Amino acid sequence: MTLVLDAHAHMFQPSARERPQGVGESEVAFALMFAHGGARMASPVEMLAEMDACGVDMAVLCPFPWMTLERCAENNAYLLEVAASNPGRFLPFAVTNPRFGKRAAEEARRCLEAGAMGIGELHAQPQGFDPCDEEVMRPMVELALSFDVPLMIHVNEPVGHDYPGKGPVTPEKIYRFIKSFPCLKLILPHWGGGLPFYELMPEVAEACRNVYYDAAASPFLYRSDIYRLAAETGCRERILFATDYPLLPYRRTLADAHTGLEGSAHSDGIMGLNAARLFKLETRPR
Repeated sequence: MTLVLDAHAHMFQPSARERPQGVGESEVAFALMFAHGGARMASPVEMLAEMDACGVDMAVLCPFPWMTLERCAENNAYLLEVAASNPGRFLPFAVTNPRFGKRAAEEARRCLEAGAMGIGELHAQPQGFDPCDEEVMRPMVELALSFDVPLMIHVNEPVGHDYPGKGPVTPEKIYRFIKSFPCLKLILPHWGGGLPFYELMPEVAEACRNVYYDAAASPFLYRSDIYRLAAETGCRERILFATDYPLLPYRRTLADAHTGLEGSAHSDGIMGLNAARLFKLETRPR
């Protein structure tokens, strides 16, 4: 039985989860996506029940990419608490907003010192920063390098259908960031907007040697074949099973991954062992 590790899930603090319409006008992106109350948000108890029912051993908990540092800190504190209360099940990440400079770095450092396993998910469009602005991004990169943890930045495909959260950071733009910080362990959600397929170019593969691609929300974006095809580009040890839970239920994302990886020699790595190496975990499932 192999390890199943969801490398990208979200969990909201109770104040946002229980009363989304009360978050406030300053959080424009959250209001657009959640204030209507129709989007699914799960409590730790609900998430663990679904993980257990579907055979998911562990999950990375990403805070929402809040615009204000106040909301970032609130979500971060909650995820650190949830992870500490459920050892071996959750890996907490910490979010901050790079455009707030020193204060943003202080919040990220506080969380990393408290046990956060990475920084992110950062999202350039709602948070109002440019990932290609080296002055803005350098403090985040230096923290990630210092603590030897990955940084996660939202990326999306430049073509196809529109949806809430789709922004201007595409493979072309994030590739410039990658070349500026080649030693950084970087997680690019949503298959990096298609960047794995550019790794068929030798110079791109060399630049992206520390870039990991997660499969968050994959059924919304691609056919299940993407698991097999992306692995064949040469980045198979850097592909991470991920869901964007609770946006999608585990049964759907797992079925999609199992279909895409049927008969693949890389299934165990993609479903959990690649992430376990990235996060320096024991590889034994529960």
